[in-house]
Amino acid sequence: MIHGSPRSPIRAMPEIFRVTVRQLLGRRRTLLLLLLAALPLLLALVFRLFDRIDVQRYSNSVFDGVLIAIVLPLTAVLFGTGAFGAELDEGTALYLLAKPLPRWAVVLSKAMAAAALTLLLTVGAILAGALVEVIPAGEVGVRATEAYVGATVVGGLCYVAVFVAVSMFTRRALVIGIGYTLIWEGLLSSLLPGIANLSIRQYALGVGDWFVQVGREPARLPPETAVVLSAVVVVAALVLATWRLMHFELSGGTD
Repeated sequence: MIHGSPRSPIRAMPEIFRVTVRQLLGRRRTLLLLLLAALPLLLALVFRLFDRIDVQRYSNSVFDGVLIAIVLPLTAVLFGTGAFGAELDEGTALYLLAKPLPRWAVVLSKAMAAAALTLLLTVGAILAGALVEVIPAGEVGVRATEAYVGATVVGGLCYVAVFVAVSMFTRRALVIGIGYTLIWEGLLSSLLPGIANLSIRQYALGVGDWFVQVGREPARLPPETAVVLSAVVVVAALVLATWRLMHFELSGGTD
């Protein structure tokens, strides 16, 4: 049971965080996420077995083509939509909302749990692959690894915040998230330069380019702009999710 009051939400947030982590890790989808997270390491091993160390090639093929384009958004989709998903579907969210807790504390705690698991898997995958194929290249490898981590952290936080908010409005959040990842981020953001300001992938690549170019081409946004837009997206998504949760008791559920 969660104890707390509107005056002391910080005391309840760690417990909400722990409960959410247990819920997210207790699902079958976690196995899929572990397999996804293993891809960068497996590909790095393949690179070392059949070729010499090539940081740029690894960046283009594995980091940009696999991790940023596929592993990161799908991991964030599954964790982000799952943070509230089960409670909203089963109606048990009403028990949580019956506690004397401010809604922002509930949203922030669950988003932090989803973000922590997303970054644990993806950053861990980056570091494992980098130790095999990138860091042995010396200073350029270290810089590339810093770029990978920076880009992944920014992209992961944005994706999770957005998908947590989407899950508050519809039970089809998982389908919408996968469609968004494959179509908007995977296809359109690469073909249409004009939508860079609305592409989380471009935010991530922009931050990565602060250290060293990590994609096949330079990011379409300068690093400073990417950071500002990322912050706006995270704050706006969490505010929207909080607003929705404040009205959840009145509506009785999602659409």
